[in-house]
Amino acid sequence: MNATLRVAGPGDLELFAALEAEVFAEDPWTPYMIAEELSSPASRYWIATDESGDVAGYGGVKVGGDQADVMTIGVRAHARGRGIGSTILDALLEWSREAGVREVFLDVRPSNKGAIGLYESRGFVEIGRRPRYFRNPVEEAVEMRAPLI
Repeated sequence: MNATLRVAGPGDLELFAALEAEVFAEDPWTPYMIAEELSSPASRYWIATDESGDVAGYGGVKVGGDQADVMTIGVRAHARGRGIGSTILDALLEWSREAGVREVFLDVRPSNKGAIGLYESRGFVEIGRRPRYFRNPVEEAVEMRAPLI
């Protein structure tokens, strides 16, 4: 599948909030949280569209010094398994690399096997667990790290 990415900005708040509510219905970010991320100069967010032009997913990363955190990657249910998440993650990693980042971190639910497989395919390894990190349902987080050297 060919996904087209575009950089998201503050004008995408409503779209981003709708996607967040759809993809992470159990625990979405608030519009305030989204607005803060979209306007932060340390962050970069992308929106992915599929070959028909439909919005298929989104993702973002925040850079601080030589480290970055994948803040979110979300793919709509109908678009999963088609390489959208891979395309988004690759863009996040490339932008981070260009910004001088040496290592990238993320947190993921252990029940999200598809995401964990994607992250492992890009060099991420588990470095720890955070008890009761996620809500609705309560679940620990798998902390992962990947070098960008």
